[in-house]
Amino acid sequence: MQEHDPRQGGPAGPSRRDFLRGSGVAAATAVLTGQAATAEEARAAQESAPQVLSGTLEITLKVNGQDRKVAVEPRTTLLDALRNRLDVTGPKRVCDRASCGACTAIVDGVSVYSCTTLAITCQGKPIETLESFDVGDHGVPHAFHQNDAQMCGYCTPGFVTACKAFLDKNPNPTLEEVRKGLDGNICRCGTYVGVLQAALDAAKALKGA
Repeated sequence: MQEHDPRQGGPAGPSRRDFLRGSGVAAATAVLTGQAATAEEARAAQESAPQVLSGTLEITLKVNGQDRKVAVEPRTTLLDALRNRLDVTGPKRVCDRASCGACTAIVDGVSVYSCTTLAITCQGKPIETLESFDVGDHGVPHAFHQNDAQMCGYCTPGFVTACKAFLDKNPNPTLEEVRKGLDGNICRCGTYVGVLQAALDAAKALKGA
C-alpha cells in the first residue's frame, strides 16, 4: 500500500518498503564491491611480492664480454661466483663485509663491492674485472705500476678497478675529485700518494690514447 505525505495536500513519496529495498541493494553492492577490491589488492600484492628462490639455479653472467653459465645458490655473492665458479680471480676476498674495496668489480658501469652483491642480481648486466683492462701504456694498471702504487698487493686490484670505473665517468678529474672517487677503497700499507698520482696519470694517458 502506498503511503502518502502526512502533510495535508502533500505529494505522494516513496514507501518505507521501497526505501528499505533500495538500502539493501546499496549495502549488498558495497559489500560485493569491497570484496572484489580486496581480492584484487591481494592478487596485486602477491604479484609484486619478492620471488622466493631456493636450491641451485643456473644463471648466465656476462663477464668481460663473454656469457658464462654458472650454477649458484640464490645467496651466492658475485665474488664467490667469479672466484670459485668461474676462476675470475681479479676481485680479492679481504674484509668480506664491503669495507675495504679489494673485491671491487664494475657492474653495468658502476663499481660495486662484489662480496655483498648477489650474483643473481647481475644477470643481463655487463661485468668488468681486472682481467679485461688494457695493460699497455695507456691503461690504468700501467699507471699504477709506474707510480709504485702497491706494496702487499691485496688492495691493488680493487683500487685499479675502482679507478677505471671512476675515470670512465670522469676522464678529467682534479686531485680532490680522485680522492672522493676512490674513498671507498682502503690501502692498509698506506700507498695513497702513489694511488692518487696513478689515477691522475692514467687520466692523462687515456686522453692521449
